[in-house]
Amino acid sequence: MIPLVWRYLLSHYLKVLLLCVVGFVAILLTTRLDEIAHFATLGPEGVYILLFTLHQIPYILPIALPIACLISAILLVQKLSRTHELTALRAAGISLTTLLTPVLLAAALLSLGNFYVVSELSTESHLTTGLLKTELRSINPLLLLHNKHLLKMKGIFLRALGPSKMGESVEQVVIASPNKHNDRINLLIAGKLRASSSKFVGYQITFISSIGEPNEMRPDDIAIENLLHAQMSVHDFGQMMQKKVWTLNNDHLQMSLLLAKLNVEKLEVQKAQGSALKTAQRCVAKCYSEILRRLSIAFAVFSFTLMGCAYGISISRFQSNRAIFIVIGLAAFVLVSFFVAKGIEDQLVAAATLYIAPHLILIAASMRMIRRANQGVE
Repeated sequence: MIPLVWRYLLSHYLKVLLLCVVGFVAILLTTRLDEIAHFATLGPEGVYILLFTLHQIPYILPIALPIACLISAILLVQKLSRTHELTALRAAGISLTTLLTPVLLAAALLSLGNFYVVSELSTESHLTTGLLKTELRSINPLLLLHNKHLLKMKGIFLRALGPSKMGESVEQVVIASPNKHNDRINLLIAGKLRASSSKFVGYQITFISSIGEPNEMRPDDIAIENLLHAQMSVHDFGQMMQKKVWTLNNDHLQMSLLLAKLNVEKLEVQKAQGSALKTAQRCVAKCYSEILRRLSIAFAVFSFTLMGCAYGISISRFQSNRAIFIVIGLAAFVLVSFFVAKGIEDQLVAAATLYIAPHLILIAASMRMIRRANQGVE
């Protein structure tokens, strides 16, 4: 009889879970429409837009899955209570612990799957989307010129005094960029810049650059070049405009790489002194916090399922929404703690407390509810 009951419970739990996951992914995907739309303005082909959109799903899935598990578990147990199946099964000698075991086992397996998603798939997608945007900006440098925030990060100043078309042309433009060979800047003034799929064309260009090594004892040697018309490949101009400095954050790294980085940072702590020691210690704290973040969001699948099972039980003749409000409050508490901990990841003790303590509180409250239900108290 037990395997039959388990199949019955698991089939209902997993069906509702699948529907909830699909629904939440679709809803939460709309929150990333701004980023998708910004990517589309870079002028990629349709297949790249689709690929970029699909790479948003691993971002969303680790958050959507715990909430979907909570809803699925609470609906399952409420249905059993409402149709008196729970009462009948308990009268047949099946305890609440035995009834909830298949659902909790499924949740434990889903927690492992969620850990794989957040540690491997999500990090890979985060890195891939960043590479896609960088590649498109290098293909069409005029899109780079329109992104003032990105230009500022790369140390480039741009002022367009005339009309411009996004990704196609810009007129009366002044560009100041760092000189890669010395501590000086290059100045480019152009009447018009125009980009096609393969060529970058400039008209009425004046280019001013410092040549040779800087010497404080004498003025710099300056080269001034005036061109009526010049063209070069889009790729070469993109390389000239972009200062390629790759920065990989912890959420770009898969678990094996994150652990390798943690070992390197520990060695830096042993060798560093003074302010460098504090910086190295913060890096170690961030690595540990990132590991705890991944464990927390993975374990949320199990803890939310347990909460849904505990607070979905109804053994009273009178219907009450009190349990629903408690569930909403506890779920909000866990999510708020998670996002606050993410913001203070360099403070390991505080971040660890916010990642771990809410789950312990949630499990304790859920076990108390199950124990009271076993005793016939609601």
